[in-house]
Amino acid sequence: MILRYILPDGIQKEFELGEKPVTIGRGADVDISIPDKMASRVHCGISYWDDAYFIRDFKSRNSTFLNDKQIEISRLNPGDRIRIGDTTLTLESQPRKGTETVIKEVKEEMAKGKGYHTILQDIIREEEKQ
Repeated sequence: MILRYILPDGIQKEFELGEKPVTIGRGADVDISIPDKMASRVHCGISYWDDAYFIRDFKSRNSTFLNDKQIEISRLNPGDRIRIGDTTLTLESQPRKGTETVIKEVKEEMAKGKGYHTILQDIIREEEKQ
C-alpha cells in the first residue's frame, strides 16, 4: 500500500508501506517526517499484522484522525484518510503513474495508430476496474 501526502510547500510525497513498522511525526527520527506544527515529534505509527495494516496514535497532543474520526488504534483500508494536524495522508492500494510515464504511454499508443478518443476510452475502462 502507498501513503500519499502533500507538504506545506506543495511537494507531493509518497511512502510505500511494507511489513516493517513505520513512525510518523515532525521529529527527525521518524520514518515519515511531516513539518506540521500540530504534529507531535512521534505522533503515530503504522504496523503490519495478520495481513492488514493498523494505525496507532502514540498519545499525541492533538490526536490522530482516520476518516475524520479520532482514533487510538484502527485498521487501515485503501482510500482511508489519515489526518495529523493540518496534514492529510491518503492510503492507496497501488502506486499511481507519474505524468511523464502517462505521456510516454499515450505517445506510444498514438504511434501504434490509436487516436485520443480510443486512448481515453481505455483509460476510463481501466479506472472503472479499480
